[in-house]
Amino acid sequence: MTTSYELRPLSLGEILDGALILLRRNFGLLLGVVLVCQGIPTLMDVYIDLTGGTSANPGLGLLDRLLTLVAGVFVTGATVRVVSEAYLGRTPELGEAIRFAGERFGTILGANIMSGFLTVLAMLAFIIPGIIVACGYAVTSPAAALESGSSTEALRHSWELTKGFRWKALGLWAVSVGLIAITYIGAIVVGGVVGKMLGQVDAVLAVLGAAASLLIYPVISCVFTLFYYDLRVRKEGFDIEMLSQQVGGGIA
Repeated sequence: MTTSYELRPLSLGEILDGALILLRRNFGLLLGVVLVCQGIPTLMDVYIDLTGGTSANPGLGLLDRLLTLVAGVFVTGATVRVVSEAYLGRTPELGEAIRFAGERFGTILGANIMSGFLTVLAMLAFIIPGIIVACGYAVTSPAAALESGSSTEALRHSWELTKGFRWKALGLWAVSVGLIAITYIGAIVVGGVVGKMLGQVDAVLAVLGAAASLLIYPVISCVFTLFYYDLRVRKEGFDIEMLSQQVGGGIA
């Protein structure tokens, strides 16, 4: 992706490179988003891990899962907004990004639940159909965040956009998960060393593991928002003016 954020067809490598550039240039903002949205459930994760796990805290564990689900929707919507604002040459703002996510919360949540449910059903049948369904719904979240339709329409549009590009979606999933796994492994290694030095291995691993988990939603969302734009440029002639109309306001 170019530094001017020109909307154009992107290769798999350009999408990944562009996502990393966006993460680096907006790291403070995205960190603020995940801390505001996921700070409480992350602290709950640490507490639960250090006090016997979910079996010892069933009620708190359920509340933690629910808050994590809600927080994930907010982070996804806010990250989509940040990427869109960057394409328009604007300076994204924390409060505005979170407000945008709140306005589209129901649509994003509904689309994510439906795509996840359909993917699980396909997985229960056979692994390969499950992978195909997951790749077909790869851009459901950005479609739900940026388009004016319903959750069902976001699923349909994602399925149409990814036709012919599902291997590309699979490649993006594989690399994204790989990057996240490397981050986790690095956190575990560092946590083990520091924990032994402090004599608090479990506590340090819990804290660093929770910190690493904060990166999951921004990484995935940045990658697949760029993929969404790539597909719309290729199939629908999507351009900056159309993006400006979707996110509101004139072109900066």
